[in-house]
Amino acid sequence: MPHRSTRNSRIERLWVEVGTQFARRWRGFFTRLERLHKLDVDNPGHLWLLSMLFSNALNNDCQQFQQEWNSHPIHGSDTKDRSPQDMRLLGQASLGVYKDEFEGIHPAILQRYYGIHGREMVRHHNQTGAGHPNDESDESDEGSIIGRIEQDQANDVQHDAVEVPDGNVPFQNEEDENLFFEILEEVVMEGIVPEGYNLQEGEDEYDENTTEYLRVGRRRENYVEISLADPIWRTRSTLWAQAASVLGHFEADVFF
Repeated sequence: MPHRSTRNSRIERLWVEVGTQFARRWRGFFTRLERLHKLDVDNPGHLWLLSMLFSNALNNDCQQFQQEWNSHPIHGSDTKDRSPQDMRLLGQASLGVYKDEFEGIHPAILQRYYGIHGREMVRHHNQTGAGHPNDESDESDEGSIIGRIEQDQANDVQHDAVEVPDGNVPFQNEEDENLFFEILEEVVMEGIVPEGYNLQEGEDEYDENTTEYLRVGRRRENYVEISLADPIWRTRSTLWAQAASVLGHFEADVFF
């Protein structure tokens, strides 16, 4: 029988917990929006809208799971039932705090400046390197990797970086975007539930059942039942319908 890494098993277990604790519910929610509430995944404006409406809530769920996971004990002789947070603090106390000086730098940049053959040799203009041993380096000339990158790119960049707009933003200008959020706020405050989004009794596909079924497994042959019975999911469905309805008016150039 092939040996199974305990580390891999723990990673697989972590992904199972991520799915069961919060990710599957969000997946079920988005599936429900597509099935019942007119989410069009091929519409860039709808994808932008999902991000604007639910990114913060999804990130909050992720952070809450992270906090709970880092506080739970891990059973085993090597962990001594300590939590990840406990092991991290003990490691810092005995070994010190690790600081990644290259945090935020793209791997391709690191490969260029710190490849498998060591640091890239820097030659000044008209300098051949003759008479210098391979291991000789001038730290004052090289400086930090950030400084070297800035120096290398100085001749290519003639202005400050500009903010690149999101290609999925469905508005022509900032004024229209601000107007969209103003109208949406009024619709939410008035409690208006738009017709045609299957959130009102009597609509063709109105479904008071709050259960979604998702395909799971490597071959997607099994189904898992996801409950979206909490009032918060109904509120989110309503918010989606309100926002999608307002956005639809903008797309059609029809205003309230």
